[in-house]
Amino acid sequence: MRKITASLLALVLAMGFASIASAEHYVQPGETMNKIAKKYDMQLRDLISLNPHIKNPSLIHVGDYIVIRSADKKRDLVDYARSLQDVTAYVYGGNNFPYEVDCSGFVQGVYKKFGVTLPRVSRDQAKTGEPVTFKELELGDLMFFSTRADKVITHVGIYMDNGYWISNLNAKKDVEILSTWGQWTQDYFLWGTRYKI
Repeated sequence: MRKITASLLALVLAMGFASIASAEHYVQPGETMNKIAKKYDMQLRDLISLNPHIKNPSLIHVGDYIVIRSADKKRDLVDYARSLQDVTAYVYGGNNFPYEVDCSGFVQGVYKKFGVTLPRVSRDQAKTGEPVTFKELELGDLMFFSTRADKVITHVGIYMDNGYWISNLNAKKDVEILSTWGQWTQDYFLWGTRYKI
């Protein structure tokens, strides 16, 4: 029952974000990845690389969501991160983005797709960008956490806006969408950082 409830919550969250995402395209009858790439003035190779959740780019179905590049690059970044929910597995120290990485490898790979180079580990990532407080968080900002008494950074995620963030959480959960008002988030959040994208 608990597993079903969690799955339903994840579906509701995903549907909620899909409805506000300006950087997604839903496949219409007769469309191909090539036609979608041309429609949005993108290279086919770029479109395919932004959509690793599409297992076979030659076989897409009406209603599939496709991450595209738009004028809102931070929305694109968040949509891309969300598209990795069923693609990325948590592997501590992993360097096989987007398939097997940890939390810092996940954000490093996502940001790299949008032209921002980040250090590999979260404690070093926390030293980059423009620092922001919890109340100042905006779409696409990184969020840093510590579960240690000495406040050394132990985790990082991406703020999705509207009170949610996404992270490659751990080996049991992989990529998850979480509430910024959840107990864990509130207990361990330290600060955020912002980048020009």
